[in-house]
Amino acid sequence: MSRTSSLAFLTLDHHVVHGRADDVALSDADGDLTFAQLLDQVASVAGGLRILGLGDGDTLHVAVSGRPRALTVLAALRLQVVPGEGGAALSGDPVVASVGTEEVPWTALREIGRTDPLPAPAVDLDGVQAWRQQHGDVVDALLDGRPVQL
Repeated sequence: MSRTSSLAFLTLDHHVVHGRADDVALSDADGDLTFAQLLDQVASVAGGLRILGLGDGDTLHVAVSGRPRALTVLAALRLQVVPGEGGAALSGDPVVASVGTEEVPWTALREIGRTDPLPAPAVDLDGVQAWRQQHGDVVDALLDGRPVQL
């Protein structure tokens, strides 16, 4: 069995695999999510973005806060996309994902991805570490096994 060391795996899957599925991974005004629940939601968001055509090396601009930001940053790690402008974007209130000419509401994006959730990649592609630099509050907390506080 090969070992994986991608950020996507280490932030979520690692904790679930090693018995922490029911531990709190994210807390915000809407409540708590366990590592298992967060993994499920992140894989669904990543699957939804992939269905819309986002993939390896594409750019994604995240211009939202709170839970949608945390889930999208973690989904971006799974997708192997890099942060940047000029490509896809998550923005607005209510939150909308824009990929090419497609605009999908946040709630619909999460649902369409449930049919094809995205697993963690084995290794990171170039540029993926930039998510950690820009959103260390999310990535570093989970890497350390601490809940993200939003």
